[in-house]
Amino acid sequence: MKFRELETELIEVIERTHNVMSFRFDDRGEVTFRPGQFFQLFLDWEGEELDHWFSFSSSPTEKGFFEFTKKMSESDYSDALRALEPGSRVRIKYPMGKFIYEGEPDRAAFLSGGIGITPIRSICRWLTDTGSKADARVLYSARTPGDFVFLDDFEEMTRRNPNLSLVLSLTDAAPPGDWDCRAGRICSEMVREEIPDYRDRTFFICGPPRMVEGMVGMLKDDLALPAAQIISEDFKGY
Repeated sequence: MKFRELETELIEVIERTHNVMSFRFDDRGEVTFRPGQFFQLFLDWEGEELDHWFSFSSSPTEKGFFEFTKKMSESDYSDALRALEPGSRVRIKYPMGKFIYEGEPDRAAFLSGGIGITPIRSICRWLTDTGSKADARVLYSARTPGDFVFLDDFEEMTRRNPNLSLVLSLTDAAPPGDWDCRAGRICSEMVREEIPDYRDRTFFICGPPRMVEGMVGMLKDDLALPAAQIISEDFKGY
């Protein structure tokens, strides 16, 4: 695959949760990618060039900008991101990755935890905006209610797209009384109950490495799904 490079500038920063931020950059009318892919971002910080890989959390259908979303930490890279202001210039190399879904096969399931929802948001926005008839079911887990990212987006998408459904699950807190939400980690029992036709779906898994490893093992060992029906990508901390 031949990668492209682009210099561009920051448009805005959006606070998604108490520790998650989205960064939007001018796409210059040039940035093309497929839903679920990622790119490499280069930043200058204290005389050193830093680089990291981020999934596009925006969809190819959203024009004028591209976006990534990050859980902020105490790393030098997070500090460099915090120092960015509208107009700050960066360089990217793109597109990368095979964690792609554009409606084929026509039944898919997505398992995600924490910030791993970012490429899945890109995919679901693409399916919704293009009017895809593909049936997509998303199981998304987080520690507390305040840790879910893009909830407003997903609520809007599920209203518009009758073929898209979202199931939330909390691992470290009891679900609020007015929430339609599961308790506990995503497990084989939850998959059987929420996705009864799981044998006929391709599963896409994205999240922290240990979660991804556990979900892949669960699908293979507990639910006897073949490897060909499982596509995964893990997010390593930075």
